[in-house]
Amino acid sequence: MTEQTQQQKKQVNHWLKAQKKYAHGKLSRAIALGAFNGLLMILQTAVLAYLINLVIFPSAESTLTTAMDSTVFTDTSMIITALVVIIFCRAGLGYFSECYSRRGAMDIKANIRSRLLYHLFQFGPAYTQTKGSAKLAHLLHQGIDSLEDYFAGYLPVIAYCAVIPLAILIAVFPIDWQSGLILLLTAPMVPFFMILIGHKAQRLNEEHWTKLQRMSSHFLDIIQGLTQLKIFNASRREIAAVKKISDDYGDETMGILKIAFLSSFVLEFLASISIALVAVVLGFRLYYGNVDYVFALWVLLLAPEFYLPFRQLGTQYHAKMAGVTAAEDLVQVLNQPREQHTSKTLFNAPFTLKLAQVDFAYPERSNALNDINITFSCQGLYAVIGESGSGKSTLIDMILGFVHPSAGQVMINDKVLTANNRDQWLQHCGWISQQAQIFYGSLAFNIALSDDYQQELVIQALEKAGLASFVESLEHGIESQVGEDGAGLSGGQAQRLALARVFYHQPDVLILDEPTSHLDQETEQIITSVINAYAENHLVIVIAHRLQTVMAAKEIIVLEQGKVIESGTHQTLLAHGGYYAQQVNV
Repeated sequence: MTEQTQQQKKQVNHWLKAQKKYAHGKLSRAIALGAFNGLLMILQTAVLAYLINLVIFPSAESTLTTAMDSTVFTDTSMIITALVVIIFCRAGLGYFSECYSRRGAMDIKANIRSRLLYHLFQFGPAYTQTKGSAKLAHLLHQGIDSLEDYFAGYLPVIAYCAVIPLAILIAVFPIDWQSGLILLLTAPMVPFFMILIGHKAQRLNEEHWTKLQRMSSHFLDIIQGLTQLKIFNASRREIAAVKKISDDYGDETMGILKIAFLSSFVLEFLASISIALVAVVLGFRLYYGNVDYVFALWVLLLAPEFYLPFRQLGTQYHAKMAGVTAAEDLVQVLNQPREQHTSKTLFNAPFTLKLAQVDFAYPERSNALNDINITFSCQGLYAVIGESGSGKSTLIDMILGFVHPSAGQVMINDKVLTANNRDQWLQHCGWISQQAQIFYGSLAFNIALSDDYQQELVIQALEKAGLASFVESLEHGIESQVGEDGAGLSGGQAQRLALARVFYHQPDVLILDEPTSHLDQETEQIITSVINAYAENHLVIVIAHRLQTVMAAKEIIVLEQGKVIESGTHQTLLAHGGYYAQQVNV
């Protein structure tokens, strides 16, 4: 393990321990109750040993019975009552300790999940596209869930290993130092062997986690591309691939389980050998009369309890490794430089948007934008055209603030768009992609993006988008449910629903990525006319591929290899005879 890797491990372990504060004291209470339960266990074994001694040897004298020459301590029914009370107290302590530990772990998970979501929202879609939505979704759910056993199981057991064995040694040494010495010398063997096994298990856990993330991404790709797989008759081949991946994953899982069972066997074996050693020594000393029976029995009852926290630690150690592996990815995301946002509103409509000498390049790639100088004034329709890879989508991401210029500035009403004010700018923006994002839920929810909506405004938005008659024909009207990705709606209806969302929220700036590219001519004309009408009083920027969309634009901006090669109205560009005119005349 390199020094850098060790440093990363330390950082992750420190981060995990720092999350305990989000349990709001529940983990501390759980550990305190569990430790007190362990102390009561010592008392319980003492009472049990005394009771057995009293029942088996009622007339025998020992140091303990002589010291406790009282009717209370010789009344069997009273001793049994005390034993039952202790047992019930321990059961209650164990129950509440488990409840506190689980609730504390759930609080921590909820806090981490909330922070992770917040970070992902701040990073924007450019980050999620780079990292992969399936990988991040897996981290958000299964990754964070794997931390529960770390906080609810591993951390309390670590505390018990420090408290309970020490308390048992303190109780045993004054009455039988030989047995105490055996316990003291054999105890370090358990963590020693656990560390030896743990190195290999940690590596297997990391490989297992990586493969699980890849499986998540692969499976999401299959679900999203199911139609294409069926059309190209590739579904059977993909089924075979999924089966192979699943079998390989199962083999790796079994490999981890083998290590887990082996470590459990080693720990149980060591504990059993140590307990047997204590029992043999006590047996000989009893035979020679060097120890009272009640003391010997008490020590023998304490021996398994002495090793119990270490055995539990061996079991929870695998939960710790799973938690640490997931935490490495969590720390990587949460430690990304986070954009700070101000609460002061910096922008007011109408807007003049200006890109001044803007350059941008993706990592390890050539410039996506070069020396861009564009001004979008107040209101009207602006069209951005160009071949695939010319920088159109990057330009839109730049306008929305999802990526930031490597050189130059994006100005909004003469104020620079930065990470600090992006949220305030986005409050004025609307966005419609080529395939509108439709959520699973009611039509009204998809328009208002909230369950708390104004019905009159929803209906007005549907009328403007030309969907009112369709919605009226549905049994449940605006409360009708829409499937995932707009299942149950045609392409044109999904695009109109996205337009209705715009009309409901009335953004000052509307940005579209060719919303009519896959629609029939009639639907295209309807949506184009609606967009043109909206542009009369708002700023509308559209990535365009079709002539009908471009012709009505106030200004057409032509991109090629990240540069603006020409701009102007439809007539001006035709007269210029450049790239635009060539495309129109094709």
